Amino acid sequence: MTSLGDLSDDMMIETLSRLPVKSLMRFKCVCKSWCYLVKDPSFIYKHLKRDDNMRLMIYCTYKNPDDRDPFDDLITFFSIFPDRTLTDLHFRDLEPVMKGIHIGPYDGIFCLLKTHTLMNLWNVSLNEYRVIPECKPRLPCCTKTHYANVALGLDLVTNEFKLVLILTLWNDQRDSFHDFSHVTVYNFSNNSWRDLEGFEMRFDYMVDRIYNVYLNGYCYWVVCRPDYSKAILSFSMSDEVFQEMEGPSVPQTTTYYQSVKTPWMLGTYDDCLSLLYSDKFAHAFELWIMKGGSWTKHLTFGPFIETYQPLGFWRKGEFLLESSDKRVVLYDSTCQELRDLGITGLWFSVHILKESLITVKK
Repeated sequence: MTSLGDLSDDMMIETLSRLPVKSLMRFKCVCKSWCYLVKDPSFIYKHLKRDDNMRLMIYCTYKNPDDRDPFDDLITFFSIFPDRTLTDLHFRDLEPVMKGIHIGPYDGIFCLLKTHTLMNLWNVSLNEYRVIPECKPRLPCCTKTHYANVALGLDLVTNEFKLVLILTLWNDQRDSFHDFSHVTVYNFSNNSWRDLEGFEMRFDYMVDRIYNVYLNGYCYWVVCRPDYSKAILSFSMSDEVFQEMEGPSVPQTTTYYQSVKTPWMLGTYDDCLSLLYSDKFAHAFELWIMKGGSWTKHLTFGPFIETYQPLGFWRKGEFLLESSDKRVVLYDSTCQELRDLGITGLWFSVHILKESLITVKK
């Protein structure tokens, strides 16, 4: 028994794991054992994986009705729902921190891409910020970086985080894309970048780059082939190897317009890699789950009278959609109900934040 009353150690750990990060950081001062507990990897993992440890963040851009300047009439903001009911909406001014492209979060950590080769990490819950040294790749002659894609994940062998950076290169001499992408990896332990062997450029990596997924040691992207058909690219954080995966058995596109209008939304469902497929013309959705190395159609919903675009996964059986009149709605496939979340704008990006005790400090 502990000296803190009649609660056993296991009960105390279970109780503390249910508390928000802000409270746990204050409780580090209670005693040495609690201070060590909050830093313990097993406790951090236990706290991170709790089902009620999810917060919905929606990044929204909308037109400022009071601004008459046509070149400066857009406003961006983050709205946060602090609990799973999605009823209490809070607006937070994160623009000073979230400048640039924000990717993630991965276990509560955002990657903030300021330029193609300059980025920072930010743990929202701990309010910890880490400046990553700028990547200075050695590029082939006559090439320059056209755009970049990043992903953050855990190497399950070494138990350390890695940041992978994919640079798509442009050849000025040929006035076309370079034949190979450049790949480099940042290791947290030694605070340095390390080049990997480039690979043949057969895809368009700009497709859905904000919505890549990390799961069980692998990062996944939806990529577009030259014929506008889509596939899934995976990267092993341990082996540092890329592999191309076929997607589920859904109709493939043959034109750029069809490719844009039939997006593939990657996510996780039942702790499995999942894909939400939408057919603009059928006004319907299909959820496919990867199990045992093959895709299985798990559920379908629709057709709807109105046209919707997928924004992201929420909890089991719930999906975030964007309506044709630019509203964010939640669809519950169990009850077959749509709920307006009260957010309107021009563009949206959805981020599922888990309160995390993982430090990004050196």
